[in-house]
Amino acid sequence: MTTADARPTIMIIDDEPENLNVLGEMLRQENWDVRAFPNGETALAAAATDELPDLVLLDIRMPGLDGYEVCRRFKADERLRAIPIIFLSAFTSTGDKTHAFAVGGVDYVTKPFAEIEVLARAHTHIRLHRQQLYLEDLVRQRVAELAEAHRRLRIWDEAKDHWIDTLSHEMRNSLNGVFGISELLFMELPPASDCHTLRRDYDVSRNRIMKLTEDALTLARVDVAGEGFALRPQRLTHLLWEAVDAVEGKVPTVRIAAFMVALEGVTVAAEAELLNRAFVDLLLAATRCVSAGAAIRLDAHAVAGQAHVVIATAGPALPPAELETFFAAGGRRDLPSAGDGGLGPALASRILRLFKGSVTVRNGPERGVVLEIVLPTVDPEPGAEGSDQ
Repeated sequence: MTTADARPTIMIIDDEPENLNVLGEMLRQENWDVRAFPNGETALAAAATDELPDLVLLDIRMPGLDGYEVCRRFKADERLRAIPIIFLSAFTSTGDKTHAFAVGGVDYVTKPFAEIEVLARAHTHIRLHRQQLYLEDLVRQRVAELAEAHRRLRIWDEAKDHWIDTLSHEMRNSLNGVFGISELLFMELPPASDCHTLRRDYDVSRNRIMKLTEDALTLARVDVAGEGFALRPQRLTHLLWEAVDAVEGKVPTVRIAAFMVALEGVTVAAEAELLNRAFVDLLLAATRCVSAGAAIRLDAHAVAGQAHVVIATAGPALPPAELETFFAAGGRRDLPSAGDGGLGPALASRILRLFKGSVTVRNGPERGVVLEIVLPTVDPEPGAEGSDQ
């Protein structure tokens, strides 16, 4: 049987035996359990040890503890404070009623009272009290369920983190073994062997496998760690110049024309290594969308608390389907000049979202592809040093 179905228990506190009898008989006719007390002291002692009542009907004028003090003590007790108290009193002044509500009463009925009025108010407050108990119990259940779900998620996150570290170690060991043996085989080839022509393809494949492995592991770590990365103000132009230098070192056939004067002194909240990696991956994706001999243009500006970095290529436009899946993890995208972009764009997009930023891709107004990065700016740390190239 639920609380809502249980038989209500009413506590009456009044020093007049006649009032106790009249009220008790009236309430028993409603099939309610009635507990009557001639003073506040015995009522408080019983409430502290017995089953909690659903409602208290309380007189004000009593020897010893008056009704106001009894109500105050109910409300001061954490176990009793939620029980609704209706004052029944011959006092009719506004001050008496105001005082009753001030000490914690929920209602006030003046004597001589009408039976129908007392019962109507009692029914109302019992129903409200039980509904409150139900809601509080529901909240406790939900909190317990959420706490248990959070505990399980933490266990899963720890397990995933351990699995990622193990997988990273095992994959690198296995791949290093394969690559090491391959290197030895190339070294043992006779100088005139036609197999030396495979060296370039081997190097490209090796680098690609290592990049995909590293990207996959980093993407998994970002998803597991979530908001756990320590974010600090970073000088944006410093990270962008580092990315430009890294990409020009990897792809010497592509020139990047960078115009970042408008971002001097601008800082963003990020983890430097991760944000630099996002910039590198997006610039590398841009190198796959540029025509031979053309340059990539990088423009930057800050407006309304946001830093905008625009990477534009001179080359063929991409079909709508390629634009829609540009940042998807998986699914090959055959970009014009150097094959698909792997997990780099997907990883870059996820990193930027981690730092409350975003990246979009579109075709240029005439030709080529435009990548636009948006990051919220923050105030630099006092005394922070940084250098722009």
